[in-house]
Amino acid sequence: MNKKDSKKFEKMLMGELDRLSEGIRKIEESALHESVRETTGDLYSYAETGTDNFERETALNIATGESQRLREVADALQRIENGTYGVCEGCEEVIPRKRLEVFPAARYCIKCKSKLEKEGSL
Repeated sequence: MNKKDSKKFEKMLMGELDRLSEGIRKIEESALHESVRETTGDLYSYAETGTDNFERETALNIATGESQRLREVADALQRIENGTYGVCEGCEEVIPRKRLEVFPAARYCIKCKSKLEKEGSL
């Protein structure tokens, strides 16, 4: 991969890193700092508390998924720095540019990724 392409993908990944970080921060802030409604002891209050807890748990699950994507992006940035970005970790072939444009954090070519998903290992 030439320097121009490396810089292009690095810029894309940095933008994604910023977007994910901000999204996670907002989700966690909303979920963790949202005040729980006071319960008055009636069934409606318990239902509302259950709904609030479910929504908070859902938001935190979304944040966990976003955190995983954040780690993938950070790993891709590290591969750029190491000079291994764009090389499949399974077969060590070059990952097609079109795949990287769609999924810049890709670690595997499509063939190896399919095999990994199907069999669970390379």
